[in-house]
Amino acid sequence: MRINVYSQELTSEVLSISKVSNTGIEYKAVQFVLHSSPMLHHPPQDDDRSAVTFWLPQSERGLREFASAMRTAAELVEAEYWKNRDNDSDNPGKGGGT
Repeated sequence: MRINVYSQELTSEVLSISKVSNTGIEYKAVQFVLHSSPMLHHPPQDDDRSAVTFWLPQSERGLREFASAMRTAAELVEAEYWKNRDNDSDNPGKGGGT
């Protein structure tokens, strides 16, 4: 499975989700809320906004591996940020620089 989320859909909103199944097991997730039109949704009791939800592993090993993957993703994003920032400061006409 491949899921594409385009830059125009990204927001800084990240939620902690918790649900108890019919077996009594509590499952937890991290949810990245995506940009969408407010006309499509009803406030907060009916929050059906678009989102990408990562259901967390229950095992310590699984949590460690997922946390490591998320740190790697954050490092890649940070590297791109600094690369773009450095490029912008070299080219003030591009919208960056001082």
